[in-house]
Amino acid sequence: MAKENNTLPDLKAIRPPLDFNLGPTSFLLKVSLGTFSSSSSSHKSYYLTFDTGSQITWLQCEDCMRHPNQCYRQIEPPYPNSKSCSYRSLPCNKHPLCNPNECIGNSCAYNVRYIDGSHSTGILAHEMFSFPSTSGHDENVLLVFGCGIDNTYSYLKDEVLKEAGVFGMGWGTRSFVTQTNSISHGKFSYCFPPVRQAAQGLPVYFRLGSDIPHYSGLTSTKLLRYEGHESYYINLLDMSINNVRLNIPLSYFQKGGPNMGGCIFDTGTTITRVSRPAYQILSQAMDRHIATADTSLVRGEGILGYDLCYRRGNCARGHVNLPSITFHFEGNADMVVQPETSFYINSQDFDYEYICLEMEPSDDNRMTIIGSETQANQLFVYDIPAQRLYFGSRDCSENP
Repeated sequence: MAKENNTLPDLKAIRPPLDFNLGPTSFLLKVSLGTFSSSSSSHKSYYLTFDTGSQITWLQCEDCMRHPNQCYRQIEPPYPNSKSCSYRSLPCNKHPLCNPNECIGNSCAYNVRYIDGSHSTGILAHEMFSFPSTSGHDENVLLVFGCGIDNTYSYLKDEVLKEAGVFGMGWGTRSFVTQTNSISHGKFSYCFPPVRQAAQGLPVYFRLGSDIPHYSGLTSTKLLRYEGHESYYINLLDMSINNVRLNIPLSYFQKGGPNMGGCIFDTGTTITRVSRPAYQILSQAMDRHIATADTSLVRGEGILGYDLCYRRGNCARGHVNLPSITFHFEGNADMVVQPETSFYINSQDFDYEYICLEMEPSDDNRMTIIGSETQANQLFVYDIPAQRLYFGSRDCSENP
């Protein structure tokens, strides 16, 4: 690992760019990696899902094409690792980031599975990654990543996807934030603009260490870690609609056994999923609120996969009379989500305007997952050594 530290002398201001994606994951991180002799480019560039819910960074590699159905369809060809002179697979059982006896041939292997059924299996390797920086030129970082040789992507199986893999920012020694600890000091931040603004091409970055914006005035809550989990958990206590507490039983949000209950922030998920029994209370309270706040809105059928939708006829009024939603976390830490980032508006129908809550009930595991759309226009700072999550309302179009 000493060699890795030698590649990180002046990287305090690397700013990996995030790119909006209209799909299951709203924000992708652009990476460039490898060392190639091609006159056109010395690196290969790909877009990876920016994921705070898992630790390993991986992308599809060329060997997945050797067998049928081991690659999902993506825009760029799988990474040609055999042609990169800086690619080095990790020898079996001889590197601290290898799991004991988890090998493919003589190389260290990895296997990761996600809640939605997606998975990747492959080789762990060293490779040179290149990121933009505030100095005006790219900076190189030597990282351990997963070179995927058997991969599935559960969403839109028949589509050609922009995402070539996952950029892991969760708990764990393989996480990007841990591998770059001499730069990050275990801290990172991001601020997502709402979908409408992000789709217009606004620049979005995530920041590390001393490059993080001033955050002493932000609210904070405790980050919780559970054995065998790579997500960042927090204690969610209750929710409100327009500052009226719903008094949801605490047991609906509490962490239970493995993959049961609890609340996480997950940038790799777009739509927020609320614990099913808590969601039932939320949706019923929303119906009551809407019935008195705006009589022009009537309950309609769900559209585009949304569960709770309303419609109004003849006139488009956007987010007028729609309520804010507050998540109440441990430590008097309240995250207020404005209507603009908690409701989807569709005015394309000439007869009706449709308004849908950008939240849905979770599966039977009762886990609450706060996705990227709900996180919009909030500055988030993860301080892993202090085990604190800081957050506060911001205009993220200004890229703080």
